[in-house]
Amino acid sequence: MNIPETVIYALMVGAVSTAGAAFGSWLSSRATIRATRHALEGINRQIEFQRLAKVAEFRQAWINDLRESMATLQSIGVTPNLHQQVQTEFYRAGTKIELLMNRGDIRYKELQDCMYAFLAAETIEEKYLCNTPFVSVCQDILKTEWEVLKKDLNAASPGTST
Repeated sequence: MNIPETVIYALMVGAVSTAGAAFGSWLSSRATIRATRHALEGINRQIEFQRLAKVAEFRQAWINDLRESMATLQSIGVTPNLHQQVQTEFYRAGTKIELLMNRGDIRYKELQDCMYAFLAAETIEEKYLCNTPFVSVCQDILKTEWEVLKKDLNAASPGTST
């Protein structure tokens, strides 16, 4: 049986067209997979950014609360002749600082010693002597925590890898 040349050409064109369509479909699906993967990576980066930003927000609120409590304790601590209501606020501030602080912090004991020195001070001169060491350790703690916060914020910035 002799097949006309035009039929052979038609079959060859059909086969090449089918192969081309299959190859084009394969390329298109690979591009779609790549685009989907890229979009998913972007979504994951955004989720991580939002998580780190929220942690940083909570950390900033904690630092602000700690700073406020430290300032309250210090201001009451140097006040002579405290009334009972003010003494209660002094104890409350000290307890709040202890609860906000991590006992594993290397300055925790020093901070606690400074707070209890205020408590033990009986004269105004003794109270004033407690002031500088307390403020110093508070500044060190707050500065360190601020540096941690800045590091967290930098890690959360879009375009940085985490």
